[in-house]
Amino acid sequence: MSQAPVLPYGSPTTFSGISENFSFHSSPENFITARTLAFQKAHPHLADSRTPVRAKVLNRNVAVISSYHHVRQILCDEAIRLCLSSTQAYDELMAPFFPPPNLLLLDPQDHQQRKEAWLKRMAALNENIRPLIRNIILDYFRCIPSGSVIDLYESMKSLSWQILLSMFIKNDGQGAKHAEIEALHEDLLRGQFSLFPVSISTPFWRSPRSKGLKARETLQSIFASKVDSGKCPFPHSNYDEGQDVANHLLLFTSSLAAKAIASLLTAVLLNIFVLNEDGSSLSAKIRALKDSRKRSQYIQSIISETERLSPPVVGIMRRTTQDIVIDSREETIPATLIPKAWDLWLYFVGAGRDSAEFGETAEDFVSDRFLGESPQREGLAFGAGPKTCLGKDLMRTVALEMVETFLEQAHGAAKDDSSEDTLIRLCGDRDNLPAGVQGWLGWQPKVKPEEWARDMKQLPTQRPRKPIFINLQHRLVA
Repeated sequence: MSQAPVLPYGSPTTFSGISENFSFHSSPENFITARTLAFQKAHPHLADSRTPVRAKVLNRNVAVISSYHHVRQILCDEAIRLCLSSTQAYDELMAPFFPPPNLLLLDPQDHQQRKEAWLKRMAALNENIRPLIRNIILDYFRCIPSGSVIDLYESMKSLSWQILLSMFIKNDGQGAKHAEIEALHEDLLRGQFSLFPVSISTPFWRSPRSKGLKARETLQSIFASKVDSGKCPFPHSNYDEGQDVANHLLLFTSSLAAKAIASLLTAVLLNIFVLNEDGSSLSAKIRALKDSRKRSQYIQSIISETERLSPPVVGIMRRTTQDIVIDSREETIPATLIPKAWDLWLYFVGAGRDSAEFGETAEDFVSDRFLGESPQREGLAFGAGPKTCLGKDLMRTVALEMVETFLEQAHGAAKDDSSEDTLIRLCGDRDNLPAGVQGWLGWQPKVKPEEWARDMKQLPTQRPRKPIFINLQHRLVA
């Protein structure tokens, strides 16, 4: 006889919910792991099940989902998707800062038709964007003397801004207008993630939320002007289409987008140049492949493995509009009932390391995991199902072009496998990376939650808490 569904385990009080708000903002990984460990201690027979766990975040009942199977079920099962709302889940956090209509916040009933139009726009952009990305990369590093020591994440963030603004509003990524847009987006982001969610403006002081809303208004005006003057890659035939494009430019060029790309590029480059597998760097392994198709496939596998272990965004939210039931992977464990008006936190970091899906090496970086005739299903860095992130292919194109540009044969260099003959290379020592950063990358398994919290920031995107300094070498002519 099947067991009746049960509520997620845990029963936080209002008081504990207040403390959990700050705990979650400080470190989602530490927050979720601590609650998972408490759950496992209270229910040892469920320790390996990854069953949903109850928490209290932003004073709401939350079911934390860290099972790969459950995350995919929630995002892909149509019967469940139709009982979930993105709009309601993000009403306070994002809706005031990214005005409708907005694909990110649309619910299934309104989402599909608009997404089809945007998929065509993005596909057309992605087809022709690689030469532009390559030139931006070369111009950026050409301005940095070879032999310099750089803060890798900050460099990738600066480069990401240039790429985004060049792609979406035909801005050269530099100058006063670039600096203004970046500063406004930072104000918007601080307002969005402020723990003081009230808009207050006085002659002497303005709350972060008030500043963020003002920044949104200014950015909307800038992007509307760019659309009207044809300085964006998306043509429009009427006013409503123009407004739709301008609203999405606000999202595509956001600080959140720039930091997400920077997070992915930082992790990919550390994996390529600093990690050693079997005594050899991945950059050397790539260059040893003479077949360009196999080389590209191997780079793509490395990028996919980086996404699985180190997703830039730790997860997403949904709110239930009806009671839903999430099945159990084991007959001895009952299904989970999520009541109406609860929030679901889909935790991509945990789901991507689920041993039920990825086996004994789930927490380990395996560069060729996604090669072969029957590769495993990819991670969840971009979500899954009909609401998979619209920028997935574009982010992967940026990462692929970055690696291929770095590993190009330098002009006039001998045609051998020496890493010193590549156009651009990075030199760093794995031993200098903190434990939490190595855990983020999948280089060091079983990193303690407190080490992860100490060494990593996870909101709004994942990045090392302290600078990772890397030596830059290149053969670019200034």
